Amino acid sequence: MRNYKTRSVVGQFKSSFAQKCSECKWLLIIVLSITLVCFIGGIVVFASTPECYPGGEYILTFAGVRGGFGAFFSRTLSIVVVMGVSFACSLTVWTMPLAVILLGFRGYLLGFNIAALCAGFGMSGLLNAILIVIPCQLCMLAALILFLCFSTKTSIYCKKFGNGGRSRWKTILCFFLVLVILNLIETLLLLTFSAKVILVI
Repeated sequence: MRNYKTRSVVGQFKSSFAQKCSECKWLLIIVLSITLVCFIGGIVVFASTPECYPGGEYILTFAGVRGGFGAFFSRTLSIVVVMGVSFACSLTVWTMPLAVILLGFRGYLLGFNIAALCAGFGMSGLLNAILIVIPCQLCMLAALILFLCFSTKTSIYCKKFGNGGRSRWKTILCFFLVLVILNLIETLLLLTFSAKVILVI
């Protein structure tokens, strides 16, 4: 009986998630495309002018790389700020582009810092980036994009029909928990395999 209820809850969640993605499909595509272009732009900017940036250990400070659990709390604060701005901007269509710009800038920083990580630590930095940093950070970025799109869709729904307060708080709580878990996973992986290198954006 318990397994049936669990499967039922999971099935409802999948159905609801798929429906929300379908409802804001074009908004998702636009925001993802902009963020991807910014991500690639960050890599290109670093790669095209490497002589402007310090190498070796100094790259840690320059690129915003930190180690230890302090990085976990720094990223958590960053998540709270980005979610707060995204939620505030999603309340009206006119301010929503500001949140898109913020996420695009975050994508740019991710690309830039990954390039700096590889430049500063060579093969070790490349492996950390491919195996740990890129998957975790891209998942967090994707979650923030979904949060913005879902929040925008919920705001539009509330203006038309009202009574969307509970839905908003559920969206905020669910995405915050997902982002904190991803943040913790990245921190633990980097502490385990490379305590020296942790990306903070």
